[in-house]
Amino acid sequence: MKLAVIVIAPLILLPSLLLLGAGSHTSLPGTHAIPPVALPSQSSDSTSSPTFSQVLIEPGASVGPLKLGDSPDRALELFPKKYEDQQWDDSCGTTFVWADTENSIRGGTLQIRVKKGKVFQIESATTRFHTAEGITALDSPDKVAHDYKDLRAYTLLTAPVAALGSRPLVFWIDKKKGIAFAFAYYPSQHKRYLYKIIVFAPNKNFCPEQETTGSPKWQPIPAYAVEPPPELAPNHE
Repeated sequence: MKLAVIVIAPLILLPSLLLLGAGSHTSLPGTHAIPPVALPSQSSDSTSSPTFSQVLIEPGASVGPLKLGDSPDRALELFPKKYEDQQWDDSCGTTFVWADTENSIRGGTLQIRVKKGKVFQIESATTRFHTAEGITALDSPDKVAHDYKDLRAYTLLTAPVAALGSRPLVFWIDKKKGIAFAFAYYPSQHKRYLYKIIVFAPNKNFCPEQETTGSPKWQPIPAYAVEPPPELAPNHE
């Protein structure tokens, strides 16, 4: 079957209506590209919304029922494509985003990255899924730091995105476990919040947004820092 999958704008009700990352995206053949705009409150095809009994995020393994190594067909089976969902190709492979339109707490998305016919990275920007410690989207950096030790920190120096607080994303990563936490900025509260939780194969390649870790935009910062140093990205209140 043709790949026709999942992609959408992160919808965050508490900090703001988050939009899908900046920049243009190329859809694969047979797909309908949806502009990166805020989602409606209800899905246009609610009958395709799956019911989940598995909501656990397991580092280096899975998010809910979707496992690393699963095929695109399996991803579509678990997360049937809706009108709001999107798909594009980038330097990391093929990206699918499924809109969690039935999540009354936050909305949000599940972003799935595929290369060579297999899922290699899953990104949960919805409160539907959580780690064994109870960490989920919108949590504070302090909560993550309490439960996860020996994380390394990086920032992604891409163009500012207003929906993400107009500051570079900050990532805390445990490459050995295969998990990363991406933090966006909440301007009205002057603080960072957990934008999404990312699962990837332990000690394998990790793709931050539409970039690779070999990009000059990907820069290390001090461990557990919530802001890039001024020499990398001046911050303005």
